[in-house]
Formats: sequence, structure tokens, C-alpha cells
Amino acid sequence: MKSMKQVSFLVVLAAMVLFTPLDSSAYNGNELVQKMREFEKQERGDPSADYASSGFYMGYVVGVYEAMRAFFVAPENVTVAQVCSIVEKYLKENPEKWTLPASVLVMEALQKAFPKK
Repeated sequence: MKSMKQVSFLVVLAAMVLFTPLDSSAYNGNELVQKMREFEKQERGDPSADYASSGFYMGYVVGVYEAMRAFFVAPENVTVAQVCSIVEKYLKENPEKWTLPASVLVMEALQKAFPKK
């Protein structure tokens, strides 16, 4: 049975997927980075964090992670926080790519962190 926290997360994730434009070029890395910065604030416990933006970042990243799992091999015990931090690190290290579609950047980060053998 799923905990209330898991159910709440799944509801937020479903809402993010439903309201994210299907045209991946409509949502690029620059926009994802803005949401990522709010995720960073939340992780630090900054009271000025925009939890909606942070939740959008987490939902988007996890949505791509779940949808594209066939293209990388992640350990079974990887957490949402770890996946989000992997993408965060990749975005920080590759600002020249921020004009690319956000989904492409998330996939690149995940494939780099969890290469298929």
C-alpha cells in the first residue's frame, strides 16, 4: 500500500504531466533551470522557496526518468532527490545547452549518470 506522501507525489506528478506542453521545444533548459533554482532553495530550507516551482522541477525530472527508463540503467534504490540532484549537477555544468529542450537535457544527465552497459 502506498503512503499518503507517495500518493500526494503521484498526484502532483500526474498534474505536471497533464499540464506540460507536448511540444518539447516549448519548454527549454532555461525554464527548467529557473524551476531548479527553487528546488535548490527548498533543499536548503530557504523559506523564500517557491514550492510550486520546486515541485514542478521534481515532477518534470521524475516524469522524464520514468518515461525513458529503457535508455539508461539506474539502481533500484535511487531516490527522487538523487535523480533531481543528478539533473541539477548536469544543468549547472552545461549552461551552454540550456536552449535545448528540457527533456533532452534531463535524458542526457540520466544517461551520463546511469549508462547502459
